[in-house]
Amino acid sequence: MTLADVSGLHVNMESLPATGDTLERNVPLIRLDSDDDLRNIYKFGRKLGQGSFGVVYEGTHIETQKKWAIKEVCRPEAGSPKVKMLEHEINILKQVNHAHIIHLQEVYITAKMIYLVTELCVGGELKQLLQRRKFFTEDETRHITYSLADAVVYLHKRNIVHRDLKLENILVRNSVVDDNGRINIKVTDFGLSVQTDGVGIENIMTEACGTLTYMAPEMMSGRGYGQWCDVWSIGIIIYILLCGEPPFVSNTKAKLLKEIMNKGVKFTQTVWATVSDAAKNVLTCLLKMDPAYRMSANQLLENPWITGDTNVPVLPSNVLEMMRHHLEQKDSKMVKLENCQFKVFISTELRLWTTCPPSPLRTRWTHSRSQGQRLQKMTESAGATLNSVLSQTPASAHLPHPPNW
Repeated sequence: MTLADVSGLHVNMESLPATGDTLERNVPLIRLDSDDDLRNIYKFGRKLGQGSFGVVYEGTHIETQKKWAIKEVCRPEAGSPKVKMLEHEINILKQVNHAHIIHLQEVYITAKMIYLVTELCVGGELKQLLQRRKFFTEDETRHITYSLADAVVYLHKRNIVHRDLKLENILVRNSVVDDNGRINIKVTDFGLSVQTDGVGIENIMTEACGTLTYMAPEMMSGRGYGQWCDVWSIGIIIYILLCGEPPFVSNTKAKLLKEIMNKGVKFTQTVWATVSDAAKNVLTCLLKMDPAYRMSANQLLENPWITGDTNVPVLPSNVLEMMRHHLEQKDSKMVKLENCQFKVFISTELRLWTTCPPSPLRTRWTHSRSQGQRLQKMTESAGATLNSVLSQTPASAHLPHPPNW
């Protein structure tokens, strides 16, 4: 048993570009002479699951008796898409350390196989738990959403986009019964994940990938997408957790995109009558067709539905809404200022008219009895209106006294 020779793996084990406070963990990468050598380190137990990449078994470390999950993957041919996906998964898992992201302990390599040893999640997939429950309560969904959003915020701060968030890729850490009903989740399966150099236009992605039901519309359209595709997937997950079925269903990207554009998110099932308006509002903000108007994962964490603080005012759900809100406040202040100035002007004119001594100008305006009576009525009406307006004028708007003529 030796440390693996990176140059002979067909898998680039060098870390992807690190950004910010991302620190690569020291994950052992060990080459074994044969697959049987691993059986001398771990005792393989029950089969936990199987996917397109390989099989996952429960494994017990013989020396420490600690249980782990062992993902067994056939070594892909050099240059194949599976090589890229496998190296993405290993490289990213080497960089992350978060309570709600699966922990990679070590990697073993043989001539035919690659084994990823990760923490064991005895609760299985979140999808399996949902199938037994039919749907989750709002409190359970809120707890799951907080954990999921917290993990996605962590990834996005490191410019990592998962691109395949779905119920099958969320594991339940412990048995719900043994954990007092709390559902402790772990995000897993980073084979389709990418790490970009930031959120600039030069880092826009165009490759459509992931699972159709959870796929963001901008990813299906082919016009390019960024990390907000993960936020759309979170919205789909929340919707399914609350009612047991997805908001949009189709067997092709074109049909699904058309359904999203024409239908929008609806809450028609009977179960939605028991769900709060706050939860529905969050879903509406997450499942915006245009990612520019979509709530971010960080804004989701701060939403009153998640925090439970209903005294906090609901903030705009995205950057464009924040800009519009700011401009509306600015315009409102300008209107109030202009109204105040108008009040000052009207008040001054009326006071000048009613307090100034007779003048040739005033005499000409009131030379006839009928015109004088009409003017008096207009003045009385204007005075009543002014009194009403002035009663609503801020104290800071001091009205000037008319000059002495």
